[in-house]
Amino acid sequence: MDSATTFSISFDRPSHIPMTVLGAGPKVSGVTVSSSTADIRLGWAFHATIPREDVVSARPLNSLSELRGPFRLSVLRGVNYWRGTALVNGAGTGLVEITLDRPKWVRLGPLRAAMRRLIVSAEDQSGLVAALNPSTPRSPGSGDPSL
Repeated sequence: MDSATTFSISFDRPSHIPMTVLGAGPKVSGVTVSSSTADIRLGWAFHATIPREDVVSARPLNSLSELRGPFRLSVLRGVNYWRGTALVNGAGTGLVEITLDRPKWVRLGPLRAAMRRLIVSAEDQSGLVAALNPSTPRSPGSGDPSL
């Protein structure tokens, strides 16, 4: 049987209550990592099931200020999407950047979007990074092009 580890998405105090009321709080959110997939969910607002072989890398981010474009805004919480990158967070700390080999279709509420990079806030940032990093590092786009 395939065992899985679930990592909680972190929520700061100002985000906890509103996101819970909106159906995207801690009880319905998390990252579940098994040997074959990573399942990321923020209630009804975001859902992605990513094959582990599509994960090129996972790395910790110190803050949103390390990012480019609109994601640099430190007040962003919930689900935000821009140019193939999804920010799924309940806090501005404990951020993990996950890079995929090729775009993967994910659910943003009722909509579908192609995602190549995911940034998620995790209570156990180092544990999630260790669980997701492939044993052999690869560069993006080095996967099987026939898929």
